[in-house]
Amino acid sequence: MRFYKKCSVFFAAACLATSVAFLSGCDTKEKVLDIETPGGEIEVERDRTNGDVDVEVNK
Repeated sequence: MRFYKKCSVFFAAACLATSVAFLSGCDTKEKVLDIETPGGEIEVERDRTNGDVDVEVNK
């Protein structure tokens, strides 16, 4: 009985580790520039797969 309990815990941990690895690999953007001021914020991100650039300005 003890062997089956250890195997089930190991299997659950392996499934959790695999799902975390797949979910963390979904973000393909890298932050190029991030400026924060009292009056607003500018953030520039570049997509690693195709090179598209996103600029976000918050006032």
